[in-house]
Amino acid sequence: MYDTSDIRKGLKVLMDGNPYTIVEFQFVKPGKGAAFTRTKFKNLLSGAVIDRNLRSGEKLEPANVEEKSMQF
Repeated sequence: MYDTSDIRKGLKVLMDGNPYTIVEFQFVKPGKGAAFTRTKFKNLLSGAVIDRNLRSGEKLEPANVEEKSMQF
């Protein structure tokens, strides 16, 4: 399991049963309230990009994804 402190670009995670990769993230610590990470995820199946706010301490499940470089 990945913690919100482990987030980096290109990390592959599983959310809602679909594999996503992290495109962009920004740590936000507002003056009032708890800190969170504003994150953009790209769905590896459909290509759709979604925005999500992850609270500090939230866990993400790693995706079982293989990457292969091929030549055609």
